[in-house]
Amino acid sequence: MGRKSSTSSNLTFEESDQDDALMKQIFDNVKDVPDKESPPDQTAEQSSPKKTRTIARTAVLRPDDELDLHGKTREEAIMMVQKFVADCYRNNFRTALIITGKGHHSAEQTPVLKREVKLWLERNAASYIRDFEEAPPRFGGSGAIWLNFK
Repeated sequence: MGRKSSTSSNLTFEESDQDDALMKQIFDNVKDVPDKESPPDQTAEQSSPKKTRTIARTAVLRPDDELDLHGKTREEAIMMVQKFVADCYRNNFRTALIITGKGHHSAEQTPVLKREVKLWLERNAASYIRDFEEAPPRFGGSGAIWLNFK
């Protein structure tokens, strides 16, 4: 093994009475850092109402609650979704996430739970949810369903 040589650095650190004020200013501006999934800026004329609504949804830091259906049968999943949607609505949640998985390990090699959950939501959840859609990529993308409650 070779020996590593250490050279001294020309960096110096000085204490300042302004350090606290500078750090506060830096951390106050952290909220202004754009999310990595944010689309490029658009003028009001270029964006449609639907696109604006979708952008606002993806700007949410986290859903209010999540339900993971990995490993569940169709029947178990639907019973869990029924209870989950009712509980979220009762708790006045704005958003929720149902993780269905992408179906790579199912017998059909297709997303069975996703299809079944979507059908149940379309038929039964209109009094609870405003709409639902594929989750943003950071929340599972095509393997999850994002719910927006009334």
